[in-house]
Order: sequence, then structure tokens, then C-alpha cells
Amino acid sequence: MSDEVLQVPLHQELDALFGQHTAAGHARALVYGVTGQDGLAHSAGFGVADDHGRVPDADVVFPIASMSKSFIACAVLIARDRGHLSLHDPITRHVPEFVLAGDQRDVPTIEMLLGMCGGLTEDNSWVDPFIGTPTEDLLALVSRGVRLSHPPGAVFEYSNLGFALVGLALTRAVGRPLAEFVTEELLQPLGLTSTFCDTAVPGDVPRAVGYSLDAEGNWVAYPPQTSDAFLAAGGLVSTVRDLATWITWLGSALRPERAGDVPVLSRLSRRDVQRVRMVMPPSVAVTGVGQARLTSSGYALGLGVLTDLHRGTVVSHGGGLPGFWLFMAWHPESGHGAVVLTNGNRGNPGGLCTEALGRVLNHHRAPASTAALWPETVALRDQADALVRDWDDSLAARIFAENVDFDRPLPERRAEIARLVAEIGPLLDVRPSAVSARTAADITWSIPGERGELLCMIHLTPVEPARVQEFVVKALPAGRPRTAGATDISLQRRFGDAFLTPAANVRVVFPGSDGE
Repeated sequence: MSDEVLQVPLHQELDALFGQHTAAGHARALVYGVTGQDGLAHSAGFGVADDHGRVPDADVVFPIASMSKSFIACAVLIARDRGHLSLHDPITRHVPEFVLAGDQRDVPTIEMLLGMCGGLTEDNSWVDPFIGTPTEDLLALVSRGVRLSHPPGAVFEYSNLGFALVGLALTRAVGRPLAEFVTEELLQPLGLTSTFCDTAVPGDVPRAVGYSLDAEGNWVAYPPQTSDAFLAAGGLVSTVRDLATWITWLGSALRPERAGDVPVLSRLSRRDVQRVRMVMPPSVAVTGVGQARLTSSGYALGLGVLTDLHRGTVVSHGGGLPGFWLFMAWHPESGHGAVVLTNGNRGNPGGLCTEALGRVLNHHRAPASTAALWPETVALRDQADALVRDWDDSLAARIFAENVDFDRPLPERRAEIARLVAEIGPLLDVRPSAVSARTAADITWSIPGERGELLCMIHLTPVEPARVQEFVVKALPAGRPRTAGATDISLQRRFGDAFLTPAANVRVVFPGSDGE
């Protein structure tokens, strides 16, 4: 039998992956989309979104629950950038009704509450019946005393109450209703025409209905919910199409700027939203087939951030309300992302979304990051290569920063290079070959010899004129494998020969090209 493999188109593979969710009875409907750097690339829906048998598509509106939090965080940064508030403001500066219970004294800041480290205990089980709580009632509740389970800023604890309080602080800081500010300053400028606060959804838009299963296995519909005090915690509705635009816009701030960027919120502030505030302990998850998955994660502002050991940074957030589970995730480096919306509370749509994004990244062989080298990095690499081949004191003086001789005298470096060349040489007369890079300012390259190779690394100074601040040369005898510890000299010096890191999957881009 031939071992030839006929590849199935990726969108068919993903359709089959997501189609199993409704086929298994986890929800009445599921609609998903995958994105590239230009937005929505493919979408498909399964099942029925309502009692009329509507098949969901990219334009059917779902409540997005806690996925609303990233929108609110961006709205807060818009206000921050305009000088209306500071992330370092204690919540009591804008919400004096907030009172700490007992003898507690440390008041959480707006940033701590957005970053889920304000000291308020996790409240997902408590909050669902209170979505429509009037703001006045919530203020009366917190004025009686709020308990802190940890000191503010110390521990990650997911708090919907904290986000609700930030939403109120934003309203007071800008002097406008929260729904109005978010709509006029964020949603409309971005062209998110199908994203609304749940109190202002037009009657003619197609909306999904949320369902649960009763004891006899029948789907029972939930009435639509509207929020008040908890609008900031989970009160937006949206579509796959709009969410695809949203995650593409957020992720684009971590890639080189392109024409047509919408400056509703600056690229710097969009990166700030996705910057981890609270790091969580590393964890090992075991899949159903016994595979171990090691992850490192943290929480930014209304967003979770996970470091994949091969693909790098993935940003995500889920949401859940009675009758709905939803998830979005994106890989800022490549621009790929995925969104899934369901109208049920069974199964694991977030897991499907994460798996789908992983398949997309594997299909496109997405790097963990890109090192776009400075022209000076390449020029100094070539000069350092010439120095290794034929040492010249005047060349060394021109390319090295003052610290190189200070850290280790140049005569010692020259003698060591001569010894390494004797070990693997004579050196072959070939063009330098790039091995790895981590930033625009460093590069590791190979100089082959008859009995092995030299691995050389330079790292440039941060000031003009660019010069070499680090210069390392290692010998790799023939027959020794190029392990990550051996080839990434910068990391090897920090962690030793054995380490796991996304830095092993870095795409190196040379000036004026897509690669060397």
C-alpha cells in the first residue's frame, strides 16, 4: 500500500471538528470562524439558533458574556489615554460607595480589578442571577462592606464584581453612560455594526436563543437577558464576523503596522491590554489520550494570555451565560485566530476553539515570533565572521563596544578562537549561514569546518552607533547534533543545555527580504 497522504482542505477538517459539537447534542447550534491578518477567512454554522430552525451563520447575534471584558478594558484605556482616569486610581476615587469589610485597608486599583488581582474572591457561581441588578442596588450592596480574600495585587481571582465596579468608575470619569461611551467611542469607529450592549439590540437583527436540557432531555429556551450594573462584566452581544474583526484588530498591534489601521486605541495601548498583569503557576494538563501539555499563562486586562512552548503567545477569553458558551483565541504573531459561539452549556467549545487554532497554526507552520534583523546586525555579523577567520586588531576595535575587552581581554578571545578553529578546522570558504536569532539586535550563525562547525553569536548595543556588546564562539564537532541548547547561544548561557522555550521557533527575516 502506498504511503502517499492526500491532504484534506483545512476548512473541511475544521468543519468536521466543530460539527461534532451539535451532532453530540452539546448545543442546539454552533457557529465558528477562523481569521487571518485580513480578518474572517472562513465560517460555518451547525444546528439551529432558535425555535424557527434558523441555521446560524457569521451574522447571527449571540450574547458574548465575559468576552465583553476585553471591550470594556479597551474603553477604559481610551479614557485613560484622554486623561479622564488613571489605571493606578484606587477604585474609591471614582466609586466612594466601595467600602472594605472589617479591618482591611488596602484598596484595589482600577488596573488590579481589570487584571483580576484586586483581592475580591472568585464569583462566577454567584453572579448569574444578578446580571440585571440595578446599579443603585449594587452600590448599596458594596457599601455594606466588601470582603477581600487576598491582598490586592497578590493573587489571580476572577471577579465579575470587580469589572462591574470598573464599568461604573469609567461612567463617572467620562460623564457618560457606559453603553453610550463604549458604542460611540469603540464599536462604531471600528465598524462593529452587529455588536451592541444587550439593552440596545435592534429588534430586527437575527438573535440566537439560549437553551438547556430538562430532565426528560428536551431543549428548553431561556428568555433573553439584559444587564445593568454588570454590563461591564458581560453585557455585550456580537457575531462571529464582528468578533473576527475585533481579535484581528487587537492582535495587529503586536505585528508590524499595516496601512488602514484604525487608531481608535493606539497600538501601544492595545499591546497594554494584552500585557500580563498576574502570572499564574505553570500547569501540566493531560489529554484524553494521555498526552501531557505544559503551559505558562497569565491574565492581562480582560484577556487571558498563554505561552505555548512551540507557537509562542496565544491570547484568549471565554464567556458563559445560562444557555450560552463562547470562546475566542488568537495568535498575534501570525494573525490567525478562531471564534466559536454556541447556544448551550454542554461540552467544551473552548477546547474545540483552542484545538482549531492549533491546527491552523500547524497548517501554516506559524513561528512563535519573528526577528526582523537590523541592517547593522547583518553588517556586523559579516565583519565578526571575517574576524573569526582572520583576526585583525583594528577590525576588532571598530566593531566591539568597550565592554567586550573589559569583560574578557581581546588577546584571550583571539587565543580561544584559534584553539576552536584548530579543533574543527580548517574553516571552509562559504557564506555565513544563519542559525537563530531572538531579536533584531542578535544573530547566531555557523562557520563550517572540515571536522565540525563554529557557532558564533553577536548581540548589538542599544545606542548609536551600533556595535557588538556580546561575542561568543563555540565549537560543535562533527557528529554532534544541533540541539536547541547548542544552537541558541543566548539561551544556553542563561539556562544550560536543556530548556523548553518558544525561542526555538523564531522566524528570522533579513533586511529587504523574507529570509536569508
